[in-house]
Amino acid sequence: MIKYVNSFKILLFSIVAVQIAMYFFGYLRPSIIYDYIDFFPFTVIPGMIYFYLNIKRITNRIYFYLSIYLSVILILFPIAQIFDAKFLTTYSFPSYLENRELNKDSEYLLVIDTSGSINLNTFNEVGYSADVIDKPGNIGYPEAVETLVGEPKAVLFREIQTSGLFKVAGWNINIGNKNIWKLNLLSFDSDLHLDNIKLKESKIAGTGTIYLGKDLDLEELKVNGNFDIKVSNTLPIVVVGNVNVPPTWIDATIGYLNQAEKVYKLKVVVEEGSEVKFIDED
Repeated sequence: MIKYVNSFKILLFSIVAVQIAMYFFGYLRPSIIYDYIDFFPFTVIPGMIYFYLNIKRITNRIYFYLSIYLSVILILFPIAQIFDAKFLTTYSFPSYLENRELNKDSEYLLVIDTSGSINLNTFNEVGYSADVIDKPGNIGYPEAVETLVGEPKAVLFREIQTSGLFKVAGWNINIGNKNIWKLNLLSFDSDLHLDNIKLKESKIAGTGTIYLGKDLDLEELKVNGNFDIKVSNTLPIVVVGNVNVPPTWIDATIGYLNQAEKVYKLKVVVEEGSEVKFIDED
């Protein structure tokens, strides 16, 4: 039994090294520290005993079995976090919110100003929903603040102040296509999917990827920042500004046209200082 002690010691420290790597590569949230602490009789105390025995160079049966036990624990907790196990402290605070009761006949201004990422999509209903991007990052959980008067009514997403260990990479935002929306977004390294929805004149700033789908109903979009913009090949648009476009696009007096034979449905204005690349999407 004792001859396997060194093997299990190497295994144990390898598992710790893998967890550290998983954090840096964005697969593990730092709040796993709280998860270990909350279960300290099964995690921290055995760990302290193990390191005490290790320092004293006591390699008896207790040390051997502790090596096996801690290896199992250090494998179990990351797996539990990756699969959103609800018994963990990481998931003890609600991150999901929604409102499916917005007025179908009203216009809404969606305002997001964050240093994190946004994944924006639509769904076939009224209202909105939000949840966290379950990766380590620098922003807290989202909350929505709604105005009750004025047109358009505003839905403002803002950050709830949380412990640094609970901070995430960003938010998944979904908006209902039964409402008419106007967007005013600032986010970074984001993925914004605009399709099958009616939008009023909107503005997007920051960095990331924007998809303009064939069923997007929007007259003008202003863009400021560094973006790759993918355009459906069935959506005629005109682009104004200093941009990078596919060689098949036409450089006309009014701007760059992706489909010269059709009347454009959407005008994209790229503001000065931006770096934007347009890509044809099949």
